[in-house]
Amino acid sequence: MRKIFCVSLLLMIILASLPATAKMKKLGQAGMTFLSVGGSARATGMAEAFTFAKNDLASVFYNPAGLASVQNRAFFFNYTDWIADMSVANAAVAWNTGAYGVFSLHTQMMNYGDFNGTAISVADPRGYTDVDVGDVAGLALGLGYGYQMTDKFGLGGNVKYVNQKLGSNDTYMGDALEETGKQNKIGTVAFDFGTIYETGIRSVVLAMSIRNYSGQQLYENEEFGIPQTYKIGVSANLFELLPVSMGSDHRAMLALEGVDPADRPEFMNYGLEYTYMEKFSLRGGWSTQRREDGIGGLSLGAGVKLGSVGTNGRLDFSYSDFGSVLGSVMRVSIGGSF
Repeated sequence: MRKIFCVSLLLMIILASLPATAKMKKLGQAGMTFLSVGGSARATGMAEAFTFAKNDLASVFYNPAGLASVQNRAFFFNYTDWIADMSVANAAVAWNTGAYGVFSLHTQMMNYGDFNGTAISVADPRGYTDVDVGDVAGLALGLGYGYQMTDKFGLGGNVKYVNQKLGSNDTYMGDALEETGKQNKIGTVAFDFGTIYETGIRSVVLAMSIRNYSGQQLYENEEFGIPQTYKIGVSANLFELLPVSMGSDHRAMLALEGVDPADRPEFMNYGLEYTYMEKFSLRGGWSTQRREDGIGGLSLGAGVKLGSVGTNGRLDFSYSDFGSVLGSVMRVSIGGSF
């Protein structure tokens, strides 16, 4: 146990030191930001204070160490009704091979909606004409792996290909057409890493993750990074920490997370999930990041167990407040194992 604790502590120190080596200062710029959109109704109902999550396939989008405890064969799907008529879909499947760990395939797809484009036109009195800009979308395809080293310590990682398309356009040099149908797209490979450690102190869990770890990207002579994010969190069953006995039918998971994104200042996520008899859950959370940006900070959610969807089947909903200008974001997720 002491060895596992030392390994966990060493990994946490290494992960925590990576931001300093990966970026000396924050430029406030990032591309492929669809990767930052939350991909689980359960997680977003807790303001994404979700690094601690185990035995939940949605963890592949937050901390791949959570894969290590996924049972049997599992599936997960989430739909996000995002801001400005955009939407995001997340899907994943996983296989627990027993002694060889848990493997997963997952994807995240961003639909940016309809975009209008224009092209120079001498014949048109306006000087331009309306055109179709083509396919505008974001896509991530990944392979994940989680391994439970002991009953208290798990680790995991993802490797994924990330691609973003921003349509096509004609380019001009003065009034002369230089290129027709130029495709505006870029792709790269990124990595996620994470650990989860059950301390043995009541139900206290320590967790860390790095998401979207990749090098600088170059497009049209401009360099940018993808939304690299570092998280460290702690969680516990609140009822086990209080001097009251609520019985095994009641659980209240309290989670606190520090978040260090590459393109924004550090912030905190606070989440709480109350579960009754493993059948029904209520959730709430608060993100200081959205509050500081002036776009709200409150998240709410609920979930219900579905006995008809294999083992651990669950349907979840969440609501996130993004302020009076952007409105609210709704999510629905379904998942289970067989």
